[in-house]
Amino acid sequence: SGANTITTAVPFLSITPDSRAGGMGDAGVGTTPDVSSQHWNPAKYAFMESDMGIGLSYSPWLRALVDDINLAYLSGYKKLDNVQAISASLRYFALGDIVFTSDMGTFMGQQSPNEFAVDLGYTRLLSDVFAGAVGIRYIRSDLTGGQLVNGVETHAGSSFAADVAFYYYNEFRANGKDNIFSAGINIQNIGSKISYTDGEVKDFIPTTLKLGASYTTELDEYNSFSFSVEANKLLVPT
Repeated sequence: SGANTITTAVPFLSITPDSRAGGMGDAGVGTTPDVSSQHWNPAKYAFMESDMGIGLSYSPWLRALVDDINLAYLSGYKKLDNVQAISASLRYFALGDIVFTSDMGTFMGQQSPNEFAVDLGYTRLLSDVFAGAVGIRYIRSDLTGGQLVNGVETHAGSSFAADVAFYYYNEFRANGKDNIFSAGINIQNIGSKISYTDGEVKDFIPTTLKLGASYTTELDEYNSFSFSVEANKLLVPT
């Protein structure tokens, strides 16, 4: 039997943008809150201790193969009051310099393809330990620089998407130690297909269901230990 391969456009949306989640095996939807939560679960911002924060991440991508592919991620949040927060992020993926050639090997030009996504989010506490959030996203992907592909004129693709997320966060004392149990769910990139031509060929964006949970226990005044588990599933047809 053949394999049912799942393919989507704009896979850069699924690349881990921050070092914390990357070092934890791409776990972030149910872990404790941080400034990069916009990508993983914006509902976590309701439980941030600071009123506002800004984070910047930069990742050289596939550096062992090429030296000019990079992912930059800027994220931030601001609490409006004790129950509400707004957040935003910018993700920029540069694919380096690419030389385009025809089927016969003729030089067709050189371009610097890039993709980016801009997010806006709103978070609200629903109880002392539970929060929900919604996010909207604009996606733009310019992979060809307007080159002709198989005789068809191409252009940058764009799409709009939304995230719906919930997060549970409970601090408690046990065995004389501070403990935290947290869990989250996020349905990411619910949105329209994307196309790079004026024809009927359109590709799904990576709509993904993320589920995760984490348990953190205090070791001493300066250290803690966390256990996290997470599951992801693409919600697009094979």
